[in-house]
Amino acid sequence: MEIGLSIPRIPDVPGLRRFVETAEALGFESVLAGDHIVLPTEGTNQYPYTSDGSFSRPSDEPFLETMTLLGFLAACTSRIKLGSTVIILPYRNPVVQAKMFASLDVLTGGRMICGVGVGWLEKEFQILGLDYHQRGAMTDEFLGIMQALWSQPNPEYHGKFYDIDGIQFEPKPVQQPGIPVWVGGHTKAALRRTAKYGACWHTTRQTPEFVAENLPYLKERIKKEGRDVSEVTVSLKRSLHFTDIGLGEGGHVRSGGTLVATTQEVIDDLQVCQEIGIDQLTYDFRVESLSDCIKVMEHLADKVLPVARRLG
Repeated sequence: MEIGLSIPRIPDVPGLRRFVETAEALGFESVLAGDHIVLPTEGTNQYPYTSDGSFSRPSDEPFLETMTLLGFLAACTSRIKLGSTVIILPYRNPVVQAKMFASLDVLTGGRMICGVGVGWLEKEFQILGLDYHQRGAMTDEFLGIMQALWSQPNPEYHGKFYDIDGIQFEPKPVQQPGIPVWVGGHTKAALRRTAKYGACWHTTRQTPEFVAENLPYLKERIKKEGRDVSEVTVSLKRSLHFTDIGLGEGGHVRSGGTLVATTQEVIDDLQVCQEIGIDQLTYDFRVESLSDCIKVMEHLADKVLPVARRLG
């Protein structure tokens, strides 16, 4: 059982460096960054992971651009895996996106995770001049393009949105046949996308029970794609707050699947996840300051990470 962390959304250069260096020193598997370009001033009712559709953070929350942030984190680290949770694939040209990830994989010696999603915020698509209703089709095609560019000596792809041939794409990623794709989402379409393109189903803001209910369908689709179920791992991302370490819970809206619990309850939950078949857990922390994030991280590493390692 591996444990990764979601990077805090703070434009604090020393703080970001401290967070990722601490995560690496403590032995966490990965640090992952979210993705938004803009957020609507008036808020939203489209967020899939709260009861009223409101986003779990304020509209003026600072979001550093994901690939730029990952480049900075790469320069701060040497061992920990880095990636996206998740990059909204339709927002960027797929050839440029493939180049960004491949370049980072080379520069990090093969430490990148390409977490992808279709997106959910219609206003953001409008601002970027994109068709919100084509986001699923675009994501599928962009994945096909990126994987062709990463693996084929003479990349070729012909689809609805792009025709690609007669080019060289170098350097290839260190990881071959390509950077592992972690497919975000909670729908049947996300599971089908995982089965076709994914190395991991990286669902977010869900419960372990939700994952258990959907694993049979995922395994069925993996087999239909002619793949072995062992080729695809399962990751669950949730917010975490320990109730027994003296830190107050942040005031932002709780999203689905949030784990607010004692240390022992978090350990018990870890064991439940492992029994279900979840291979990796990614946490963000429901505290406001970077110093409190570090305290939670250190407690997680001290009390929970050793149990995860024993679970294998």
